[in-house]
Amino acid sequence: MQSHRTDIELLAAAKLEIPQGDDTAFEQILYRYERLIYHITRRYFPDAEDALDACQEVAIKIYNGLQSVTLSEDGNLKAWICTVTSRMCLDGVRKRRVVTTELDETIKTSTTPSAEESVFANERVHEITQAINKLPNDHRIIIILRDMQGLSYDELANALGITIGTIKSRLSRARAGLKKLLG
Repeated sequence: MQSHRTDIELLAAAKLEIPQGDDTAFEQILYRYERLIYHITRRYFPDAEDALDACQEVAIKIYNGLQSVTLSEDGNLKAWICTVTSRMCLDGVRKRRVVTTELDETIKTSTTPSAEESVFANERVHEITQAINKLPNDHRIIIILRDMQGLSYDELANALGITIGTIKSRLSRARAGLKKLLG
């Protein structure tokens, strides 16, 4: 079944299909990662429409880049997609000089709260997201990709184009900054 293809199999299929005008594998890649792309863009763009526009730009960049991307056997497409998305968002923020989104609004719109959720928990989420929003961009993206999206150090290094040592250092400073902001 095609929906169970690995990232490498999807990438190989897309490289064969796209020149022939067939976007089936590309569509499967987008379908697999659309939520990840949207969640990352929402953290950079406060307006949902701006985030959706960014998602479309990311899709175009992914489509155009599929022919040139190479993954090792253990590589994964998720890290490359995070790289494309993060860089496009950072470029977009720089160009538009947009204030980054309030993460608490993103959390409210991207998760379904349970009936048991207490007021205290909502207030704590609000405090944490406010603190994350106060972090510098390089610290914020590390926290988002590592702690919220679950990327490994290797995936982060590939996604952001920096060394694992730098990842660990920034993550440590970001967490320390969060701790300080949260008291």
